[in-house]
Amino acid sequence: MKSTEITDQMVKDHGKIIKLLNDVEKVIDQERDLVSTMKVFDKFDWELEKHFFTEEKAIFTSYKPENVTTGYAMLPELIKEHNEILNNLRVMRRNIKKQKPFDFHSFKVILMKHKKFEEKEVYPKLDQELDKSEKKVIIQRINEVL
Repeated sequence: MKSTEITDQMVKDHGKIIKLLNDVEKVIDQERDLVSTMKVFDKFDWELEKHFFTEEKAIFTSYKPENVTTGYAMLPELIKEHNEILNNLRVMRRNIKKQKPFDFHSFKVILMKHKKFEEKEVYPKLDQELDKSEKKVIIQRINEVL
């Protein structure tokens, strides 16, 4: 049976990010002061950016699929989703600072869809295709960042 180390590590990090996402939602719903809101938002933003960095730099730069065409097929969609999420974060940050409304629910839906895609498609594919030594290098990099 193949190891699921990458999936396990990244799903654990998803759990941390979702908890922080829920913290942001709570602070927004409570209409807390700007300083409190930004403190919670900044923590969420930082952890999400570290997560994306880990995927894009620590994992995917080490991923060398045997079949390049099918192996790399998921990467453009993943990067597109990362960029969309990061763009939404920037808009959200700007709106929070200006105390303007924004569609938090839509952002949460996009993020949850992305999480599901990674957990069902991306990480299992990596765990299945990479050998033990390749996984060891990736896990070490993941632990350095996260």
